[in-house]
Amino acid sequence: MKIKFLKTIFLLALSTSALTSCVGDDDYVIPTVYDYAFTDGFETNWAGWTKYSVTGTQVWQLDTQYGNPGNCAKMSGYAGTSNANEDWLISPEIDLSELTTAYLSFQTASKFTGNVLEIKISSDYAGGDPNSATWTDLSATLDSSNNYTWTNSGNIDVSSFTGGNVYVAFKYTSTSSASMTWEVDNVKITKN
Repeated sequence: MKIKFLKTIFLLALSTSALTSCVGDDDYVIPTVYDYAFTDGFETNWAGWTKYSVTGTQVWQLDTQYGNPGNCAKMSGYAGTSNANEDWLISPEIDLSELTTAYLSFQTASKFTGNVLEIKISSDYAGGDPNSATWTDLSATLDSSNNYTWTNSGNIDVSSFTGGNVYVAFKYTSTSSASMTWEVDNVKITKN
């Protein structure tokens, strides 16, 4: 009886150790949780974005087919032929007044030849013609595949604009000989 009891205990201990994982507590990666001051993937509407055309008849469009995923903002100066355009897509006012650090990120996809999309930020845009405001150029990684490949911009430090309100703008330009198509999606400003 005693041997049978010890045998049962031995088998129970063996089965328990077989079910125990060899992964240690420090082998798990805890994902980073981000808190956003602003996020827009153009999924439901333009959500207060300003589309301002300085030159040309082509304008920013909401593309409901090719976003990443879902919808995206899209601009092309091509309409049967290349056309000269200057068109701005300007975010709603974004409140950074309570922050000390902030990072902008977004995704782009592009095709054809033409001018590179410009990314800008302003703390004094008051509506209307964006050329009347002061804009700071931001450096970002943009799609250069010429094949509509969604590309992450990287985290662009906009901490120098915290403490107030800002606008982010995507400025598109094309000429009568070159009109690249640009798509923009998943625009975010991260608090941490």
